[in-house]
Amino acid sequence: MHFGRVFPLCHKKHAELDASHWKYKGRFVFGGNNVFDENGFGAVFSEQGTSASHQTAGKWLDAVARIPGNSGEDADAASAYIQARLEGNTTWIESPPHQRPKSWDGKFFRPVVQLKLALYGHPLAGLFWEKHCKVALRKCGFEPAPAWECMHYHRSKKLSLSIYVDDFKLTGKASSIKPMWIELQKYLKIDPPTSFDGGRYLGPTQFEVEPNKELSLIHISEPTRRRGIS
Repeated sequence: MHFGRVFPLCHKKHAELDASHWKYKGRFVFGGNNVFDENGFGAVFSEQGTSASHQTAGKWLDAVARIPGNSGEDADAASAYIQARLEGNTTWIESPPHQRPKSWDGKFFRPVVQLKLALYGHPLAGLFWEKHCKVALRKCGFEPAPAWECMHYHRSKKLSLSIYVDDFKLTGKASSIKPMWIELQKYLKIDPPTSFDGGRYLGPTQFEVEPNKELSLIHISEPTRRRGIS
């Protein structure tokens, strides 16, 4: 049995960018740095972590989306962690006073309630979300890409999917993309997908670029031609 606390956070997203990109966001989080068991000792958690996401995977999907007949879109999972149930030890949390029912006033001293969802801040919340997400992907026909933890592929629909926490990047056969988002949304709460243009995935911002054909012409020397490269 574990005991912890939750508290509110308010922060400014994209604070490093121009003010036009700022977003003020608020959430309640679990104090994962201050968790105790029923005997008052510090709680010990498994060191099992979540899968790694690679920029190489995102860039590879960018390239796949450029193949004729293909396309690609990004989407975010809404409140991802709390879509998953909290597993393992029963966890009780002390909620902030302003979040308690008025009927509790004067009746209880530091009341606790059971935490049932994988709230952000819990040391294993990311792991439980990933497990929940993978169950949904298997129901939709995706298979894990060998030796590439963040990647999943769908053989019959000719689609590839990379996931970075709550960010989804789906590319492949253009006619399969929209139906697949609809299928995924049966099992996961996912915001409406957006095009790559102007979006961000795993750090880099993506933009549509029309190359200057005159500048992109490559002069191939005669020796290169003789080696069979044209």
